[in-house]
Amino acid sequence: MGVRVREKPKGSGDWWIFINHQGWRKSKKVGKDKKLANEIARKIKARLILGDQNVMNEKEAPPTFDELAKQWLAMHVKPSKRSTTYNRYSSMLRMYLKKPLGNIPIDELKRSDILKAFRQIHSKGLSRSTVETARNVVSGVCEFAIDYELITYNPCAGIMKRMGMQRKLHKKPIVVFSKDEVGLILQTCQKLRPDYYPLFLTAFRTGMRLGEILALKWENVNWNRSYIVIQESFRNGKLTSTKTGKARNVEMSNQLYSTLRELYRKRKEEALKAGTNEVEPIIFHTKGDYTSQNSARNVWKRLLTKSELDYRKLHCIRHTFASLLIADGHSLTYIKDAMGHSSIQITVDVYGHLIPSDDKGAVNTLDDAPKTTPSAPSENKEAVTPEDYGQFLSMVAMQGFALSKSIETK
Repeated sequence: MGVRVREKPKGSGDWWIFINHQGWRKSKKVGKDKKLANEIARKIKARLILGDQNVMNEKEAPPTFDELAKQWLAMHVKPSKRSTTYNRYSSMLRMYLKKPLGNIPIDELKRSDILKAFRQIHSKGLSRSTVETARNVVSGVCEFAIDYELITYNPCAGIMKRMGMQRKLHKKPIVVFSKDEVGLILQTCQKLRPDYYPLFLTAFRTGMRLGEILALKWENVNWNRSYIVIQESFRNGKLTSTKTGKARNVEMSNQLYSTLRELYRKRKEEALKAGTNEVEPIIFHTKGDYTSQNSARNVWKRLLTKSELDYRKLHCIRHTFASLLIADGHSLTYIKDAMGHSSIQITVDVYGHLIPSDDKGAVNTLDDAPKTTPSAPSENKEAVTPEDYGQFLSMVAMQGFALSKSIETK
């Protein structure tokens, strides 16, 4: 008789129980919890010692929603999503979903159970976006269960619409800075915090996200072709991929190019004074380490106060970058690439309303072409009647008679 616990494949974190008893062999995957696997193996061994042969014929019970959710977080969310997403989903499971759904076997989870749980969340005064996060979690776990053939359909599909909470199409209007306000902020920064001037100039001239700016290294700057390669983002003390998971290039304006060149020269001088030729690789570092987002935001608040401008989130710089480019007539395709949107549709949805239109009267091109046949009356003139035509001939005859008399006299 043998009951063993083994990680399969090695290094995967998946723990299995292998049973070999009286010529019978059976294996069972427990999950990521080694302690749980050992406990289950101990109970199986005890049953076999007592002569309980049913353990070899028992069908493996489907996992509960909570058990499968933990596997989904570990195997799908953590490796492929940002750490902030993983933390948000973990909190949602722990705070709002474990109690109403956790103990339900995944193959017995009903749409009514999910609706009840979501309505409880909404009844607590939490926003639609919180309920939507709950939907993303439950739906993600159910799709995970479908992949492992534990269920055949997703009971969470279309549930937000059923609750009358589908995504609203209208959004708050985007508030941006004018070109003069941008100049004022940067001038204030040069006086108040000159050490942050290159950082905020980079934000205003490239539209990069704050995390992307803080993650920049000198190796990301292409001096010969005047562009910056964006590959990472720094947030919550960690380097992660960009929001879309893709790298992109952004152009440097002449002013930004000169400013970063001067900053690099100063960094080189600092390195030489410290007795080394190695320049600190992080462009906007704080004592050799990445600058936190909170530090940058605190400086931003002070700049707006000193500039006597109403407070707007630092992310407003990104919207300002796009709006100023649109005002100057640049295409949405260019703006989409510069801002790193995953699709042009996002750019259109967010900034399309800012595009100026010179097409007033364009609908007139849809009208039928004006008729030019001789029988058609001229514009703004009355049609000629037979009576008018007779009067016209009489007038010509009289003028001709008068002209002939004048010639005879001469």
